[in-house]
Amino acid sequence: MRNSLIALAAVAVSCTAPQAMRRDAKIIRGVTLIDGTDAVPVANAAVVVEGNKITAAGPASTVAAPEGAEKIDATGKFLIPGLMDLHVHLGSTGGPGFRPDDYTRDRVLQNLNSYLYFGITTVRSVGTERGAGMLLRGEERRKPTTARMFTAGRGFTAPGGHPSQEIGAIARQPKDEGDARAQVRELAGQGVDLIKIWIDGRRGQSPKIEAKVIETILDEASKHKIPVHAHIHSLADTRHFLEHGGAGLLHMVRDTEDLPKEMVDHLKTRRIAFVPTLIRQELAWYYRDKPERLDSPDVTGLVTPDTLRAMKEAAASAPAPTDLAKKDFDIALRNSKKLAALGVPIAIGSDGGSQMDLPGLMTHRECELFVQAGFTPIEVIRAATSNAALALGRQDELGSIAAGKLADLVLLDADPTADVTNLKRIHRVMLDGNWVDRGSLRLK
Repeated sequence: MRNSLIALAAVAVSCTAPQAMRRDAKIIRGVTLIDGTDAVPVANAAVVVEGNKITAAGPASTVAAPEGAEKIDATGKFLIPGLMDLHVHLGSTGGPGFRPDDYTRDRVLQNLNSYLYFGITTVRSVGTERGAGMLLRGEERRKPTTARMFTAGRGFTAPGGHPSQEIGAIARQPKDEGDARAQVRELAGQGVDLIKIWIDGRRGQSPKIEAKVIETILDEASKHKIPVHAHIHSLADTRHFLEHGGAGLLHMVRDTEDLPKEMVDHLKTRRIAFVPTLIRQELAWYYRDKPERLDSPDVTGLVTPDTLRAMKEAAASAPAPTDLAKKDFDIALRNSKKLAALGVPIAIGSDGGSQMDLPGLMTHRECELFVQAGFTPIEVIRAATSNAALALGRQDELGSIAAGKLADLVLLDADPTADVTNLKRIHRVMLDGNWVDRGSLRLK
């Protein structure tokens, strides 16, 4: 009798367990599927989510709904992977200046919520992360409740080098190679996802980190299997960084349009991505030239009245952009498109959190600038999804809509392939298999 009861109990468990899983299942039907790759969008598609994973995606006629799944009729809507921003600085208001004292757990969380509100489900914080953010990252890795966070911790520059004029002692400023090596080991102990180096002398206005220190950082990081990414400006610095094992590039070569074939081939072969961050240059005049943009609901929903007032004052007093600044910007636009056409991965990053650089909102402006540079909307979506996942080293779990990937999705009310600004026409956001209540996210 006892053995019979055990056997019956086992049968009951085996019969009820699959039904319990199905209660987590969802099927989104009738949607136009834009999967984040270079595939042609699929009209009248269906996507199945079970738990936090996508289990099926394709034409609706080929995708069966799991028994008991929630059925979402998405006829007339468009589904894309969650967007990604690979160049952010968490813990700032994004107002007229980067203030180190703003950095708290609460502020980091607000920033992450801002990205999620705008459909950016993953961000990479590069160089200004401190204790509160590192702890929050650990918590979110276990159970994401806001935008997924990857971080470099505190990045490296020269003593007194850029961006210490903005962020003070947050940036690591090693005094020599031994100090640099010790600080890489410290970062390895913190479990950072990457290491950041600022390599930019601002045309002689700031000290630039020495070549031998860069090489030391790269050497020590390789021992810990940590990829190193660099803020760059010049072709010479970019080539030196790549020759010694650099894994990714932030901003764009801006001192020449003569990009050597061997460098391009290296980028293509190693699948090393550029994150051009075009918005960071344009922001020098973006709000100055069109101050009415500061009164848009997107802006007023992200900042307090005091911060908005300070941003308006900063925009009104900003000098006109120099011819050199405009030239740098135009070169960055052209080089970004040129490298993409040659097969180099290009990804989206906004520098969000820097001066006048509002988290999440400026990610969308970066997408618009990619179109200005000559990218098609579908190429922009790829830059913000599958290319970004490649640059992050997470292409196996993020960046496209396919079976086995994490269910980070954005459902749109309008076609982003017709107009990239439709990426802001958000109907719903899904993070880790769960719909997000965007209206409840605390943004400021």
